[in-house]
Amino acid sequence: MTIVEKLSLLREIMERDNLDAYIVSGTDPHNSEYLPAAWKQREWISGFTGSFGTVVITKNDAGLWTDTRYFIQAEQQLKNTGIQLHKLRIPGAVDYPEWLATTLPAQSRVGIDSFCISVSEMAHLKQVLEINSCEIIEKTDLLGDIWKERPALPDAPLFTVPTEVAGKSVPEKIDFIRQVLQQRQADYFIFSALDEIAWLYNIRCNDIEYNPVAISYAVVGKDKAWLFVKRTKVSSTIYKELQREGIEIQDYHQILLFLDEIEKGTCFCIDSTTLNYAIYNRILSHGKVKDTLSPIILAKAIKNDTEIAGIRDACIKDGVAMVKFFYWLYQNLDKSLTECGVSERLTAFRAANESYVSDSFENISAYGSNAALPHYSASPGRDAVLQPRGLYLVDSGGQYTHGTTDITRTIPLGELTTQEKEDYTLVLKGMIALSAAVFPEGTRGCNIDAIARYPLWQTYRNFGHGTGHGVGFFLNVHEGPQAIRQDLKDQALLPGMVTSNEPGIYRENSHGIRHENMLLCVSATSNEFGRWYKFETLTLCYFDTSALCLELLTPDEIKWLNDYHQIVYKKLSPYLTQQEASWLAEKTKLI
Repeated sequence: MTIVEKLSLLREIMERDNLDAYIVSGTDPHNSEYLPAAWKQREWISGFTGSFGTVVITKNDAGLWTDTRYFIQAEQQLKNTGIQLHKLRIPGAVDYPEWLATTLPAQSRVGIDSFCISVSEMAHLKQVLEINSCEIIEKTDLLGDIWKERPALPDAPLFTVPTEVAGKSVPEKIDFIRQVLQQRQADYFIFSALDEIAWLYNIRCNDIEYNPVAISYAVVGKDKAWLFVKRTKVSSTIYKELQREGIEIQDYHQILLFLDEIEKGTCFCIDSTTLNYAIYNRILSHGKVKDTLSPIILAKAIKNDTEIAGIRDACIKDGVAMVKFFYWLYQNLDKSLTECGVSERLTAFRAANESYVSDSFENISAYGSNAALPHYSASPGRDAVLQPRGLYLVDSGGQYTHGTTDITRTIPLGELTTQEKEDYTLVLKGMIALSAAVFPEGTRGCNIDAIARYPLWQTYRNFGHGTGHGVGFFLNVHEGPQAIRQDLKDQALLPGMVTSNEPGIYRENSHGIRHENMLLCVSATSNEFGRWYKFETLTLCYFDTSALCLELLTPDEIKWLNDYHQIVYKKLSPYLTQQEASWLAEKTKLI
């Protein structure tokens, strides 16, 4: 069925239900960034495969709203579908609620699946649509009427992370939540964000590709704690283990019955930024709520000493896999290698580690002009063949039982243009500058974002995505609350936070360059001016110095690069073959 045919069928259902517009939110009941197949409704109705965006269908129009990461990709994937691209995070951008308010006639009816929109986003939508008295109709997923081969919810088995790996026990974490309940004078805290639940109960699963989480809800009360998850996923051993930790297991769909049975007036702490509107409404039918930012968000972002040690070890294993991969790539470059083929080989090098669980996201394996799409996805049969010239970008990562990694390297495959070498050097200068940054307590990511962009800005160049995101511990590769980007994310950088550092540059129909390491925020010193923090670089893999314009580097930048390369060689070479180690020695030699 084509996208045009799907839209036509959906409009028939909208006509049946007297709807003037229908919103496909592009997330699931847990406000997830990456989705199980059953909730990839945005992709199914539009053909757009990016991880962010909202689709709106009216009687005569259809649109996709997404950000700068996906502009080129969206234009390609929406071609001939009848869906128009609406660009966000650019000057003058109009988001979908405002577009609906100015496009629809007064008193129009707008449908949405209330399980797939957060409380805060629904509040904003209602506020905007009040302008022309539009009515929001809470519909349970209209796509279900036409998506006949929709996949079932996943049934992967649940497993646990031992306390000696997690660094903190489940009872300790539950007690932490109960302290919040006491402070807020509430009876229960309900959690719906899957990575928060995984952290809270030290559980993992494979329900969402690359994200080791279980589709679930969690409720912590003053005396009891519950996990709502598909019962077939829980073995008798895991069931008993969780029971010993004070957790009662109930079926995933029992959450609604649980809420229906609460005493009148019961008070729930909810996080309106993640809890879906349908669950929120169910709570309000019997009890009351106190909107409380989930305390888990910050707690899991500040890694404990055990987690940090595990991530350091994961970065060594990941670095070894990357070096082996690049060594193999250069040895076989004359064999018509494809983007998909080399991506599979990189995954195989990672999988050779016994603690490897999966990749942490789909490898971005992009040669030449394909790398100009920041989130390019190669597909077999339509992927490029690597040539002995130009640049190859690979953004990848691994999920290990003791840590998550995220690394990008751009390497030369042969002769480069002057522009490619300049771009390569300026992006690396920005990455080095952020790596070496020192900043006072209270600094937000937006306060230091310009440090990574400065070398590019000096030559009137820029990139559209954020410079850094939080990285989980054997959890989601993207996590908050911190971020290094131009717009304000009101969370100070704190010791223990692991954040990516990934400036880039993208020239459509030419090339794309990104350099990325993971950084650990650590204490630097204290003096009469306050506390000072800095970064420790965790990622271990060389940067190809043959692609640099050395005259553009300062002595301090050269020293940083030489020092970093000596660390890379020292930590990785013991795990390499003699040939690989000799090759790495050449790649990390002093410049």
